[in-house]
Amino acid sequence: MIEFAIHLEASDPRKNIWRSYGITAGQDIFENWNVSLTYGRIGARGRTKTILLPDEAEARRFVDQCLKKRRGSLKRIGINYKVKDLVGNCGSLIDGFMQPKVT
Repeated sequence: MIEFAIHLEASDPRKNIWRSYGITAGQDIFENWNVSLTYGRIGARGRTKTILLPDEAEARRFVDQCLKKRRGSLKRIGINYKVKDLVGNCGSLIDGFMQPKVT
């Protein structure tokens, strides 16, 4: 069952940058926490890695650690990631990212 999910994108046609980064987290039937990272080029299948963690606090720490690198993308790739989609209670995990405009 997915407790929360975050989808980020960084795109700049002039620099040919089209990156997608997604994180989903939730519990399995054994009450372990699964955190899945999916990343790659926008529109492509990408790669997925799944990490098992013992509790929600560890899962949130791991997700925050992963997102910390995405927050520094301006220095690394020359463009910031933007939040494209949120599911569930992401709380302070998304602080520091550009939020989608609400119309």
